[in-house]
Amino acid sequence: MPSSRTEPLRVLVVDDDAHMLRSITDILRLRGYSPLGAATGTHALDIAHEIKGVPAVALVDLHLPDMDGIELIGRLREIAALTEVVILTGNASVDSAVRALREHSHDYLVKPVKPDQLIGSIERAGERSQRRCAEAAMRESQDRLRLIFEHASDALFIADDAGRIMDANPAACTLGSQSLEQMRMLTMAEVLPENGVNVLDVRSATFAPGVLVHTVRDLTRQRRLEDQLAQAQKMEAVGQLAGGVAHDFNNLLTVIMSYSSMLLMDIDAANPMRGDIQEISNAAARAATLTRQLLAFSRKQVLQMQAVNVNEVVTHVEKMLRRLIGEDISLSTHLDPDLAHINGDSGQLEQVLLNLAVNARDAMPNGGALTIATGNVDLSDEHGDRHMGAAPGKYVMLAVTDTGGGMTKEVQQRLFEPFYTTKGPGKGTGLGLSTVHGIVKQSGGDVYVYSELGHGTTFKVYFPCLSAEAELIATTAEHAAITPRGTETVLLAEDDEALRALGERVLSAFGYNVLVARTGAEALRIVAEHKGRIDLVATDVVMPEMNGSQLVAKVLKARPGIRVLFMSGYTDDEVVRRGVIDGQTAFLQKPFTPDLLAQKVRQVLDLPAPAAISV
Repeated sequence: MPSSRTEPLRVLVVDDDAHMLRSITDILRLRGYSPLGAATGTHALDIAHEIKGVPAVALVDLHLPDMDGIELIGRLREIAALTEVVILTGNASVDSAVRALREHSHDYLVKPVKPDQLIGSIERAGERSQRRCAEAAMRESQDRLRLIFEHASDALFIADDAGRIMDANPAACTLGSQSLEQMRMLTMAEVLPENGVNVLDVRSATFAPGVLVHTVRDLTRQRRLEDQLAQAQKMEAVGQLAGGVAHDFNNLLTVIMSYSSMLLMDIDAANPMRGDIQEISNAAARAATLTRQLLAFSRKQVLQMQAVNVNEVVTHVEKMLRRLIGEDISLSTHLDPDLAHINGDSGQLEQVLLNLAVNARDAMPNGGALTIATGNVDLSDEHGDRHMGAAPGKYVMLAVTDTGGGMTKEVQQRLFEPFYTTKGPGKGTGLGLSTVHGIVKQSGGDVYVYSELGHGTTFKVYFPCLSAEAELIATTAEHAAITPRGTETVLLAEDDEALRALGERVLSAFGYNVLVARTGAEALRIVAEHKGRIDLVATDVVMPEMNGSQLVAKVLKARPGIRVLFMSGYTDDEVVRRGVIDGQTAFLQKPFTPDLLAQKVRQVLDLPAPAAISV
């Protein structure tokens, strides 16, 4: 028995002579083999199908009762291609020998055969079978390694000690922008980019004496996404702060604007105090503009959405832009005549365009060219990788390009932060581009800036297209109030004491019967206890314990059909926001003047009675 074997080799013995079959299997077992006997070809095939390990050697008699031995050998090879065959026959002939040779049999034995001759032949066949199995396993392992090498996402280089590249996978060729043939003429130092843009993780391991395997992973995209995520989180945090500040300031500004407005109505034009009061009113109006910009950045303003053609917005403000940028800057427009519609707030889109134009003007103090272009674009997955907020799909693009001095990468990183500006003191608030960012993001779009020092800047704004099947959303036209006066009963819910007193005074002055509540719970008590009719609920959206949306839901349940007016400096309430967008909810943006409050209340009361209002 060969000493190299760790376990008995399987030998399939096929012979229809029962005595011969038993004798051969006994001899093989005594010599340390694992024999399997079969008297027919069919039985032999069944054994070959059933055993987990293929027989190393098949000893086959040529003359079997159910099939020819050569036929059996062919069918065995379909099951176990690496099995070595030894033919055993009692009727040797030239024809059978030729047939055995064609089947690549290992040996051809003629009965009667001596045991030592039989064992020697089987021993040599077994060694050959083991060698072929080992070679096949090696080839399979090499093929598997080559498959992994070829399809690995990381770049793999095999190089010698001097760094000369001997082999490289397709990912490495892509990274180095070279073919494999070109790679083999280069070194690692010549192939790996050192441009300050790509972030590479290079690791090396010894593969064999004199040969190193270098694994290179391009982390550029991962780092870019991490930076974008960090930037988005920072902007979100700043936006939350800006929104909260704007809300509190809007409450204060509503009081200032309203009382100064009422004073102006009551004071004589010749009174020297009138000019002072007017200055207070003007300052409050300017402050209200700043809070609107903060709300735009924090995406907490309520947009009046409708189907908008961006070309019409550009055309509408073009004359104003020409006056705004000055005569030393040329303005040209390139508008796509087949531009798709978007769902947006046309007033806010004008603000985006104006802010971008002002930014471009300030970048060209010595004159230059400003170009505005529109077009339909189909953003790919690649764009989505660069801009986390933009999903692949069809968009309308608004591009604003200037020929100014451009911006550094550091400036571009902070470009949309509120109050960040590169201008000198007193020359800007730093809210222009942050307002653009907020309006675009709240409209479901994306804004991208490309700039190089000395080569100008391009802002590209992307708005999702309205699909052909989408229902176009239109803004409900404001009703021009003939008179803001009325006699109806209004329930005013406002947690800010100054605003609550102001609202009661204004509405009472215009003839309304006003019921006031400091909280949602107090408003519900009034609804339950008031015996008369309540025609309208005017409520702040942001209140402690119970917000305006929750209050209205309970009021409508108790008194179906009552009209509703929401008021707020901003709102995170998706129910209110959606209601304003689809035209089902009336909303008054703070800060407001007494006239605006009275007109809005009159407008809501004059609307047809609602069949149902969803909140």
